[in-house]
Order: sequence, then C-alpha cells, then structure tokens
Amino acid sequence: MISSVETRIMTKNTIVIWVDADSCPVKEEIESVKTQKSAVVRYIASYDHYTLDHDRDWTFVEKGQDAVDFYILNNVTKGDAVITQDLSLASLLLERGVYVITPRGKQIKSYEIESIMHSKYIRMKEKRQGRYGKGPSALTKQDRLLFKEKFSDLLDELLS
Repeated sequence: MISSVETRIMTKNTIVIWVDADSCPVKEEIESVKTQKSAVVRYIASYDHYTLDHDRDWTFVEKGQDAVDFYILNNVTKGDAVITQDLSLASLLLERGVYVITPRGKQIKSYEIESIMHSKYIRMKEKRQGRYGKGPSALTKQDRLLFKEKFSDLLDELLS
C-alpha cells in the first residue's frame, strides 16, 4: 500500500482526490473521469470491503464506524477533493479547505453546512422517535452522468 505521503512525493504535490469508498456507488464513473484527466485518486475503505482485485489506489483501514473518515481527515490536505455522501465528514473537510462532492454530483459549499447539518439532525431525531424516512433513491443513469460531468468540471478547476 502506498501512503498519502508517498502519493504526494510521486505526484510532486498534486491534488489528490480521496474517495470514501465503503458506500460509493460511482467508482466506475470516477475511474472513467480519472483516466481522462490523469488525476490521482485514492480509494479508502474498511477491510470489510477488501477483495484481491483492488489495486494500489486502494487503502484499507480497520473496520469501525468512522475509521475511513478518520483516515481521510488525517491525510487530506488543503486543496484536495473528497467524494463522499457523509455530510458530517463533509462539514469537517470544508473547514480544512477541501473540496467535497457527493456521488450525485453536488459540490458541497461551506455556506450550506449549517442547513445540511440541521436537516441531518431533524432526520436523526425523527428516526429516534421511530419515524423512518425512505432514504435516498437509487442512483439513476442520469444521476451517474451528472456526477461524471460535475466531477470532470471540478477536476478541470482543480488541475488548471
């Protein structure tokens, strides 16, 4: 496995795209855009998701509720980007000057965090009271195309 320090040395301090890979539904789309843009992408997942077919772009961490989040937080650098659907992680990353994009292609901005976290609080409160929402809908082909477009745009911005 290559550490983030080795990755930065090999790439002369270029921007790294970190992927919260445990539940990321757009890995194929990331690979497609990565190849077109020659971007450095690091997939971080818990050992629960380990298989032999992962290459050196993958780092596996101990299983645990926040192990992947902590790994990303400890290795990300200002100006990097993270692909995640974890809004709590997103709020911490934005404070560090990191770009955050969701698998649906939404780039999270700092000014949105208070509203996002409040909405999450309301959902969690309702869940504790026994009211469960449907959760997010499955990604459609259109969602995947939108992600590719927005991810490509973000890479153009970061790599220019």
